[in-house]
Amino acid sequence: MKKISNSNWPKNILQWGILAAIILFISGLIPSQDAIDPEAYCPMGGLEALATYGVRGSLPCSMSSLQILMGIALAAAVVLFSKLFCGYICPLGTIEDLLMKLRSALKIKAVSIKNGSVADKALRIFKYLLLFYIFYTTTAASELVCKEMDPYYAMATLFKGEIVLWMSLTSVALLFLGGFIVDRFWCRYVCPLGALSNTLKYWIWVLAVAAAWLGLGALGVNIPWWWQFALVCAGGYVLELVAKPRLHVLNIVKDAEKCVDCGLCDKKCPYHIPVSAMAGGKVCHVDCTLCQECVTVCSKDALAVSCKSGSKGPGLVSKTAPAVIAVLLIIAGMLLGRSIELPTINEKWGMENVDPANLETLKVEGLRSVKCFGSSMAFKAKLEKIAGIYGVKTYVGTHTADITYDPSKITPEKIQESIFTPSVFRVNSLDPKALDKLKIYTIRTEKMTDKLDLNYFGLQLRLTGKRIYGVESEYECPLVVRVFVDPEEELDEAWFKEVVELKSLDMPVHGGGVKSTPVDFEFVRMEKGVSYIDTPEYLHKMFSPFKAEFKSRLEKHENDTQMLYELVDQNYEKPIILRGMPFVSNHLSANEGIIGVYLDLNSELQPAIMVRYAAPMTAERIWELLTMKEWTITYSAEDIRQVPAKMTFEEPGQAHEWKGSLEAK
Repeated sequence: MKKISNSNWPKNILQWGILAAIILFISGLIPSQDAIDPEAYCPMGGLEALATYGVRGSLPCSMSSLQILMGIALAAAVVLFSKLFCGYICPLGTIEDLLMKLRSALKIKAVSIKNGSVADKALRIFKYLLLFYIFYTTTAASELVCKEMDPYYAMATLFKGEIVLWMSLTSVALLFLGGFIVDRFWCRYVCPLGALSNTLKYWIWVLAVAAAWLGLGALGVNIPWWWQFALVCAGGYVLELVAKPRLHVLNIVKDAEKCVDCGLCDKKCPYHIPVSAMAGGKVCHVDCTLCQECVTVCSKDALAVSCKSGSKGPGLVSKTAPAVIAVLLIIAGMLLGRSIELPTINEKWGMENVDPANLETLKVEGLRSVKCFGSSMAFKAKLEKIAGIYGVKTYVGTHTADITYDPSKITPEKIQESIFTPSVFRVNSLDPKALDKLKIYTIRTEKMTDKLDLNYFGLQLRLTGKRIYGVESEYECPLVVRVFVDPEEELDEAWFKEVVELKSLDMPVHGGGVKSTPVDFEFVRMEKGVSYIDTPEYLHKMFSPFKAEFKSRLEKHENDTQMLYELVDQNYEKPIILRGMPFVSNHLSANEGIIGVYLDLNSELQPAIMVRYAAPMTAERIWELLTMKEWTITYSAEDIRQVPAKMTFEEPGQAHEWKGSLEAK
């Protein structure tokens, strides 16, 4: 038992448990909706989101109340107790601990940077500069800039996330190399969350700056928010160097009667805090995380966690208290974050001559495509064009929106129709020569109003193994959904009801496992009878074409011999190709002789990229341009860039004479 009591098992269990959970969730070994989002519970992102919400009234990217509450939980822990997140939760802190153990095992001596030395003071300013930069740019862009350089995010996404590669590589190098050479290098000198946590230890200073800013605002003196934050950061840096935080509920305390001044606590502290020499018998140092490494190493039980200075009895608390408090705060943040949701955007427009008392609110659910700040703003732009709508709040966590409207100008039914986007989805590929026509079943559904819902339903149909080729939606109440199937396939109402009302879409994922997406569609009925559609008409219905023609060259080469360079590939029916076509046309258009660029079905109903051209352009030159490693993209007359090629092409195309249409002759 003595061995267990002298080990720091609460910290070790929590650190290793969290690191293992992160690895399992991110790898997909434990199924989770948040497994693909390494920052789903990141308190740093939550505090950035909170700042952005306070300044702009909107949340950045896909941040939600969950991240904000996790950030608030971290702040509460720092203000009341200490940097518990840094000492018990943070995976980067765990890596720093491992690097110290590795260096010790290799018997390599660390480079010592003494607390309070000139080098220490100079290096500590860097994390405050980084903190200000991250919050300023995040708020300005409404995007989490910390992702660009966060070593945890870079490693968790295998450097495939929203990163800036050189920043990520630099931060990972600073974490590993710095931490191997200097104890807690990242935490002491680089980590912006460490800078924010240190500043929150002097929370009276933060409140004083906020009070002064509000007071000046009340007097009509409007000061930009970033001035206030710059002052908070500068004050945090200065206070870190000259002041001791003294207002925590818990501290490491020393019993002077038991202490034999062996100095083991000073050596064991990962931050090299002079624990044995702290005045008043209480450790009051900005770097202290209540990690209890000093408590564990003390063989005389002279150190303990206490809620009283120099306490010898009643003020002592259990060794497990800091770890338990950290866990409870995380649980509280998660529970509150899932029960409280802030709007990602809260926008109003056209209110100049409108009486707010006459407006009503319509709650729209199931908006799967509204999933971040950008898509929320796109949804808002769509609503602005609809007469009678004056505002919107979006909630990306639940994919819902509150739409403010004037009932005398527009009805809820008309709003639903206006925001609905008719769509098609190709369930399975169809060989144009296999069937002359397809059979159409028409069903009616509810709760399938978002443009992504038809995709989910199409995937459900794909998993059935039936010879179903596509689906199409059309707005009515209930919604009209047409299902295109092989003429010999016989489906009935009971079958459709079962498929439509599946509670989750379970899709196999690359590398094994299954990703489950909750769905909540309702089957209403199947229309009587079936109809038929010719295969060419169906294929054109399912295909999304692209067309870019250059007017000046159409006129210039009107009487010249024109050619069509055609690249055929079944993969060109995929949406990602359509997204890349503007880059193809932009790159090619910089060359004389290019008249138009198209993505469409050719005469054999095959997906094809087609380039219309005339002399001096040649087919060989077009192939050369398409296969360049870098493309020339013109954003404006003053902004022409060389960018990596947006598409790759394996086989050269065929040239045909232009006969007035895209069909190959």
